[in-house]
Amino acid sequence: MASKRNTKSLEERVDQLLAMAWNTKSTARTLAIVNQILEIDPGNLDALVLKADNTQDADERLEILMNALEILNTSEEYDHDSKDIFLYILSLRLAITSFYVGKFDDALKFCEAALNADGASVDPDEEANRKLMKSLYYRLLIERREWQKILSETMKDEDHSWAWGYSRLIAAWMLAQDNTRYVCANMFWDVLSMSPDIPFYLLGYFAEPDDGATQEEQLEFDFALMYYDALSVSDEFFNWFTRGTILFGLLTGRFEEREREYLLDVLDSLGGYEEYEKMSGLIVERDDEAVIEMLAANKCLTE
Repeated sequence: MASKRNTKSLEERVDQLLAMAWNTKSTARTLAIVNQILEIDPGNLDALVLKADNTQDADERLEILMNALEILNTSEEYDHDSKDIFLYILSLRLAITSFYVGKFDDALKFCEAALNADGASVDPDEEANRKLMKSLYYRLLIERREWQKILSETMKDEDHSWAWGYSRLIAAWMLAQDNTRYVCANMFWDVLSMSPDIPFYLLGYFAEPDDGATQEEQLEFDFALMYYDALSVSDEFFNWFTRGTILFGLLTGRFEEREREYLLDVLDSLGGYEEYEKMSGLIVERDDEAVIEMLAANKCLTE
């Protein structure tokens, strides 16, 4: 049996190693330190979270996080507040990781747990993480094809985020009748106004931002990574969305000159060439908002 002195010495050593792990920028170095901690204390939740955060393989990361959750649920070492905090920390990571390995029911369960967790109040990034979880929540409702629930939730949601805009657009399309297509068109122009570049990331027309990108560009790309599959809810929606994106891109000069002929052919095949010809003659100002207003005013995408 370890003496109190030895136990205290081990605890101090673990604390020292954790401080080292948190302060190193090398993934390999972090993992090496974390493994030292876990040799001393196999159930150390801080170390397990760090190990998960520095593990690239999603399946392996999920296994680490699930192990940590089991330890949290069975351990008597943590008081109520500490359990709440760790439950929040783990739920955030389990929601995202479960989503990316295709375990959507688990992802939704952990997403809802993170959104409702008491431990969120101590998170310095609470607002950003809440937005991430809300984006994932809507994305999972799309995956489950819960169109009416999406429309109900977005009607109550005061945070008009990108996820809010794209989710209600997709849900509205899936529930729309031919004579209400103008509602979807208006929603499309709304999401375009929120961020004119996101549709181009979603469809792969824009590459991943480089190291010199702005934070906004990186956030747009990260959102597109989560939502690009959502465009495939139906072939008809995908084609309609692509038509609107190409039309806007051509009118605002977002494509290289060498791409224009090909994209005009694609637009023609999607039934949007006449709209392009008409709008090319009407639009004088080429800034994004002016073009969006003209497209909406001329009822583009309503047929």
